[in-house]
Amino acid sequence: MTTATATDALTDPRRQFLGALMLLPAPAARAALAGMRADDFGHGMAAHVAQLAIETVAAGHAPAPVTLYTHALTTGAAPGEHRRHWLSHWLIDTYRDAPPAALGPHLKTLVLEAAWRHAVATHARRLAQAAEDSPADVLRELTDDTTADQLWTRYQAACASTNPAPLRKAA
Repeated sequence: MTTATATDALTDPRRQFLGALMLLPAPAARAALAGMRADDFGHGMAAHVAQLAIETVAAGHAPAPVTLYTHALTTGAAPGEHRRHWLSHWLIDTYRDAPPAALGPHLKTLVLEAAWRHAVATHARRLAQAAEDSPADVLRELTDDTTADQLWTRYQAACASTNPAPLRKAA
């Protein structure tokens, strides 16, 4: 399990998105979460909180920190004192350091781009391993990756809804 640092709440786009999300009323949060899945946030606490937010918003509630925490307790998603303590501090730090909610659409594109890049890298590793060790028919099946394609589509939709162009590395 990865340990969060004090700067994660300010530098991690996943946490920044979730912090901005916690500022929104339920209808706006539902719109912000459209096209997103908990696994877009990777693994660990960000994905866990994203799942809590998706469930909370689907039930018609705003994803305020207290609502997410209460939902985790009532559903058993935060078993044990250590897990509850970690979740409560993660929520506090993320909410306290949340950017303006207006940055949500841009942060969403960053989260989806990172998820897409991760899916492509994972697929590439599977292909590289299969190219060396697998029969040709297995390799052929691996060349079609719908997960990366679906993430690309969702990422492009998120980019289209934001006005600024995505940042690019300088040449």
